[in-house]
Amino acid sequence: MKSSIISLIVFFWFAQFELNGQSMALVSLQVENEITAYSKNRSGDIFLAFKGGAITKYNSSLDSIISFSPTKIGDITLLEAGHGFQIFAFYNDFQEYAILDRFLTRDTRYSLSRTAANYVDNCTFSRDQNLWAFEENQMRLVKINLSVREIEIEVPLEFVIDSQDHEISFIKEYQNLVFLVDKLSGIYIFDNLGNYLRKIDAEGVTQCSFNKDILYFVEKDQLHMLSLYKKEHEQVQLTKSSYLGVLATVDNLFLIEPKEVIRLSYSIEE
Repeated sequence: MKSSIISLIVFFWFAQFELNGQSMALVSLQVENEITAYSKNRSGDIFLAFKGGAITKYNSSLDSIISFSPTKIGDITLLEAGHGFQIFAFYNDFQEYAILDRFLTRDTRYSLSRTAANYVDNCTFSRDQNLWAFEENQMRLVKINLSVREIEIEVPLEFVIDSQDHEISFIKEYQNLVFLVDKLSGIYIFDNLGNYLRKIDAEGVTQCSFNKDILYFVEKDQLHMLSLYKKEHEQVQLTKSSYLGVLATVDNLFLIEPKEVIRLSYSIEE
């Protein structure tokens, strides 16, 4: 994949949107409730979690497909729909996570107090159906083996992240790498054994997304696209700085705002 080609095509659509107001490539979805978390699955559908804990699945045209209404009201801190047919939702306030099926028909909740973890500030599914969790009070990243409810990997972070000035907003495992997003300083990258590899400097980033070997994130009014394995880094100027983040699929970019999602179609040349 040539990220320079992607950026030129994406920039064309952004320029068309900015100049003409509307284009055939742009679709906008406005929602009533505030979006608290968002994710995508492997098929290119996106999932939005709203204040109070409701989840709605949308297709690539932003048509609503199915919705989930929780029996226990609470905001979802992190939503992960990219691991097969299960949807993962983490509730920081309850110290619980829920697993939903792909039809969002019901959720099964699990308490983190029944594991060896302390207070968990953020967590997500690992590729092997266990948990990666960040603990603020212990200043560590841990991997929890759910079959025995014990910690199998512990990564002290006091020498990696500024212990006095950080805000961990997102965790994701992708292609045997673990990405820890600090809203105040950037994205920290570890291998799947917890070894620290490198950091991407950025401010104000709350989440990141992936398509093939490209990492996407929004920093202020800039869309960033970085190759995970090559020294390629492209940036696109956005029309405003209110975006929470971006979801990238094979054919679309979804820019997320607190109460709106904008879809921009693009093509990829190999």
